[in-house]
Amino acid sequence: MTVLRFTGVAVVLLAGPSMSFAEDAAVPIPACAMSGSKSVFIGGAPALRLSDVVNCPPELYEIVPSIMIEGQPMVKFRTGVGEKGNCTARGEETVMAEGESASRLGDVACTQN
Repeated sequence: MTVLRFTGVAVVLLAGPSMSFAEDAAVPIPACAMSGSKSVFIGGAPALRLSDVVNCPPELYEIVPSIMIEGQPMVKFRTGVGEKGNCTARGEETVMAEGESASRLGDVACTQN
């Protein structure tokens, strides 16, 4: 039985390098929604502020001027395609900001076009 387990692992390892995952993998936009507030948490994750998203496609986030976090306006993301890249966003559904789910660290994934 042990031989079969090792054989299966060997087959997976041998098949792995022949597949080109690197060519198909999307490249994340550097420093796009990769940090968040140090003092305000939404559903256990840091809230997103304007300085956290300066490298993200601006057409895919909305500034919430009525909510300030650490001296900066809060931002809300939406899923879409922008000039800089593509973003997939979700929000914390239990916290609303101006009628929409609040965005937090980990809710946004943006890749380069």
